[in-house]
Amino acid sequence: MLTRTLPAPETEKQNENYTPEQVEKQVDERGFFLYEWISPDELRMTLERDYLRIVRKSSIPLAIITAIAGFIGFAGGPIGTIVAILFILGIFYGIIGLILALQFFYRSYLYTRGANVVITDNHYVSWWKITEKWNSEIFKKFEDIFDEPFLWKSKLAEKKAIAKTELFDNLKEIASGWWKILQSVWRSRDSGGIVLVILLASFLYAAMMGLVYFIGIFFITIFGRIFSWLAHRYLIAINNTEHKIQNLFWEIHTTSENLKFNQKNTISLLTDAWRNEWTENLSGRLSESFEVIGKLAETATDKTIKLRKTIESSSYKDIFNFNKYGSWVKTQILEPIESILLLLSSNSATLKSTISSLEVQISETSDPSLQKPLILQQERLKMQVESFERVITMLEWYREKLK
Repeated sequence: MLTRTLPAPETEKQNENYTPEQVEKQVDERGFFLYEWISPDELRMTLERDYLRIVRKSSIPLAIITAIAGFIGFAGGPIGTIVAILFILGIFYGIIGLILALQFFYRSYLYTRGANVVITDNHYVSWWKITEKWNSEIFKKFEDIFDEPFLWKSKLAEKKAIAKTELFDNLKEIASGWWKILQSVWRSRDSGGIVLVILLASFLYAAMMGLVYFIGIFFITIFGRIFSWLAHRYLIAINNTEHKIQNLFWEIHTTSENLKFNQKNTISLLTDAWRNEWTENLSGRLSESFEVIGKLAETATDKTIKLRKTIESSSYKDIFNFNKYGSWVKTQILEPIESILLLLSSNSATLKSTISSLEVQISETSDPSLQKPLILQQERLKMQVESFERVITMLEWYREKLK
């Protein structure tokens, strides 16, 4: 028979942006939390932020160099102008590219070492070092470089937007300065050649800054996406145990929510079954529900045992609170299983009592036509009791494995 897990309400998302209070709540409940502090997108954004800052700081030097290029263009014609622009851009991008590459590779190195922080009851684990929780100085370098205080919201997007605004404000000031110079020169005699040079230099500067900004941002974004993705793949590879532990915690929690949801569904089906005298259709739906509960209990048990073994064989075994873990497992898995066991045992006992009552009615009824529906009802209830007992035996076995 094909079965399906009934849809449960939305549970916590594994990669949710947790507040400090939520992180502490997770640690208080589980004794372990993998805080994915810096994301690959944030690593990429540091490159874009730095590029905008460098372009802003170099805008005035570029304006001066462009003025020189204007004179070259005026003296050497269009070819001289093009050569001057290509030469300036080539040197600019070469220097910028080298600076950004060195910065980005250094930040990628830092990212692979400290982007993820393991938090337990009394310790932080970062850079493969175990630190007492009171010592948050180990995160100072990361906070400064990535503009994100530990356990708080990232400021990178805001800093990137500020860098972009400052760049455009700077360009407006430079354009205003060009215009004032042009107006001043225009009033003097014999200014035709100089005006032409200024106009040419202004045009070159506008074209060059457009190329620097738009083309630069395009290639910087592509470069950042590729290398931040590679850095993240490497981070996951070297933090495989931590991600495995975190995923198992999350999967157990999700299974627990599904167990609780299917428990409510079973209660609803049992109520309908008693009301409709255990018709064949409802019995079939109950069997499906029991099968789903059995699979969920099996999954939860296997993952709980696997999680404990994973922690015991990891470097976290000496700083992990196994007593807290036991309490968490009890709340997440044992209590739902015991609630379902109590529900099934109670209904099974009621069914057995009803079967006994039917046995008395059958023995006291002499008319075969009246006995037949009673016997059919009794057979249906016996089959349902057998189904209950199978599930009860299975859940009791899982309960013992978890204790």
